[in-house]
Amino acid sequence: MESVSAASAMIVLMALRVSRESFRQDVCVLLDRIHGFYEAALDRLLAGKIPSLAPRLLKAGVCFGFLDPVSNIIANTISYTPSPEEEEKDEGDYPRNSILSKIITNTNDRQVFVIPLSPERLECMTVARRSLEGLISFLIFHYRYLENTEALRYLRLSGGDLLAAVRLIEQDRHKSPDEFAFNIISLTTKIALECAALSAGHPRPTVLVGVSLSLASPLVKVSKILRAHCSVCPATIKPLAKLLRSSIDLAGPRINKKKKKRKRDDPSPANTESPEWKPGTHAAFRHTQTLKLLLLGEIHALYLEALARLPRDGLRTLHHCSLIKGGYCYGPMDPVSNIILNTIWYGAQFPTHQDFAFDFQVDMICTRTLMRIECCSLYGLVTFLRARFSSLTEHDALWYLLATNVDLWLAMKMVQESHHAICGTDSDAYKKAAVDSWHPDPDGLVKFATSSLDIEPVKLSHMLAHTLDNCSVEHLTTLMSKFSSTKSKEQVQLLNEVSPRSKILNENQKMLILAIRKKIKADQEFYVKKVNAALNRFSQQKAVDYELHIICGVNPKVTESSCVNLFKKRFKFEYFHINFWVTPKGSPGTPLVLFFAECSNIDNDEEERPSMCFPVLASWIDDARCFCCEHHGTKIVHPLLERYNGRSEDFHKMASGKHGVLNEFIISSYDLAVDDMHAKGGLDLFRS
Repeated sequence: MESVSAASAMIVLMALRVSRESFRQDVCVLLDRIHGFYEAALDRLLAGKIPSLAPRLLKAGVCFGFLDPVSNIIANTISYTPSPEEEEKDEGDYPRNSILSKIITNTNDRQVFVIPLSPERLECMTVARRSLEGLISFLIFHYRYLENTEALRYLRLSGGDLLAAVRLIEQDRHKSPDEFAFNIISLTTKIALECAALSAGHPRPTVLVGVSLSLASPLVKVSKILRAHCSVCPATIKPLAKLLRSSIDLAGPRINKKKKKRKRDDPSPANTESPEWKPGTHAAFRHTQTLKLLLLGEIHALYLEALARLPRDGLRTLHHCSLIKGGYCYGPMDPVSNIILNTIWYGAQFPTHQDFAFDFQVDMICTRTLMRIECCSLYGLVTFLRARFSSLTEHDALWYLLATNVDLWLAMKMVQESHHAICGTDSDAYKKAAVDSWHPDPDGLVKFATSSLDIEPVKLSHMLAHTLDNCSVEHLTTLMSKFSSTKSKEQVQLLNEVSPRSKILNENQKMLILAIRKKIKADQEFYVKKVNAALNRFSQQKAVDYELHIICGVNPKVTESSCVNLFKKRFKFEYFHINFWVTPKGSPGTPLVLFFAECSNIDNDEEERPSMCFPVLASWIDDARCFCCEHHGTKIVHPLLERYNGRSEDFHKMASGKHGVLNEFIISSYDLAVDDMHAKGGLDLFRS
């Protein structure tokens, strides 16, 4: 297996644009590695003495799973039982060289380098090439925003070992050992594994999933037998096959989507053939777009936290508007504090004209406008960092921001430690960042960001670390009033000449604004009604009354069940997913709780499909996946059903009961992924 030193040597290559030659080279190197796995597996299986194993290997002996690749081939071969008709058809003598000739892939065939393979091409491919297809499929279905070529490079760096590639990706995405997110028996892993089996043309994908999950469980006997680098004698084949097949039933409670109890905190099995991992080594991202999408996920979490710290009354009347217009996450403090300070400052400097303000209290932040300010913040962060370090590329700046969880000053420190020369001033960098992120008053932002408030830094940090009250906001507003930009006489005259909307808008524009405002109000009333109904149900279970703080994300396009025609769906969707912050009633100062809800899109459908909601943790944002939300590009934080089941029996009963819509959405996401793989045989699905 290639060592990490080899992985480090590839960092420069990965930073370059993927060329056709490098892509073909990656495929050839990986196929050569996979061919070696099959040679080792044949030696241990003694296929010449057990002819019936040869056709099984060629059909089902793929090299992916949760053991080392050679052990995966053996386990997948032995666990597959063909039908009597197939066994009769496959009878005959299979010499070792004859088997190898059917495994070795001819790289002169151009079709070998097509990713993903169509179902027609898949049937003509060797088991080695189909294994490569499954490896790529697993990675891109398990990890958000991972491109095919990027998955291919990770596999090359890991020597074709799936768990080693997973470790590389986790390290690249800056997961410390304490927050290693990969969980072998999670539903996301099960989805990715079955999609991998389907894309590899495995004759019985559910068998492969069951065996792989069972081998990751405490069936140490099987694991030890397969991991031992010795021959598997004929006398052990039958009992081993029986144990493998029976282990599927033993693993049933974990892999059956309708079962209730599952253990979710079991450690992943060690991979004895993984490369030696050294601290600080990584395989840098090659795709800048991947970095941007991952960073936007991190930034979204920061904005959710900022919404929880702003006072409820202020959000409903003022801050909702100033946050989505000027609440950037770059500034002199940590990202969340910057969002709060920029929001308050912008609201003081650019109050919304009464003719354009809503005539109702706002309980919902528009999902798309929140995504807009998050994108603008990303542009500003990258521009600031590159303005201070002229040698940084856009890719490098994104990487450093991801490494420091979007903390600009920590990123600057890391860049300096990497021996990049600093240049320019903070003022110049702020000015360029404000322009590139379309701030309405760049000069005012520079003056505000480079000045200090008349308050002790420690006191200010402590104040911003908790939910603010109205008095604190008023105090901060007063302190910020001196940081407005100096406007020219022409600008002052132009502002004084701005009259009510009756003089600057025509009749059609007025009607359009009224229609939009009416639509927003109607949508908000609908969502608030559904959220309150869900909160009431949850409060009855927990005996705690909650009050809505703010709705911070809505996806109204969620299917009721699996549907291979999701992309073509034009009619009304059955459910919507929603995030919102709540606070316990009568408990001032209590930390807010982020909730997820799935509710029916029909107004009067509470009896048939009642609204359900559950709390989620910020640390789960990158873990739980919903293909419906990802397909539509909507950032909704979903709860991990598996993790929560271990914490609360009441939650489990609610989620998996007769009207457990949360369980339905997870199952439908699973079916949607697998069904579409069945229907199209491709990999480029559900990509945000």
